[in-house]
Amino acid sequence: MNSYKTGLILALTGYGLLAGAAVACILHYFFPGFSWNWFIAVFVFFLALESLIINLVVKNSRKKDSKKLVTVYMLTKVLKIILSLAFVLVYFIIERTNGLKIFAITFIGFYLLFLIAETYLLTRIEKHIKKESNNE
Repeated sequence: MNSYKTGLILALTGYGLLAGAAVACILHYFFPGFSWNWFIAVFVFFLALESLIINLVVKNSRKKDSKKLVTVYMLTKVLKIILSLAFVLVYFIIERTNGLKIFAITFIGFYLLFLIAETYLLTRIEKHIKKESNNE
């Protein structure tokens, strides 16, 4: 399962790099005054958060209790929302209203892009769990 988890995180990283490059191109073209330090911070935040979520789900998928896995899914969603709100609050405290609109658009864009990746990877984890349970 360790190599499986590593493969998922590598797939997430590859997707993140492609999505991040696309968002960077869009921001560079439409919003040339955007702070690249915050762009990198948002990118690293979501990459680390999604890696943590994958790690939690894969670690808890070894247990055969499906109710526990649903609880873990819900816990990861709540964790993602709370940590995202905390990150936005940190930005607001540091920058106040300086570039808040562009930051919010970027943050929401990354949230949605990584939500797509998370949904796909969680679906792959579910298929892997079913495959393992059929082999037993």
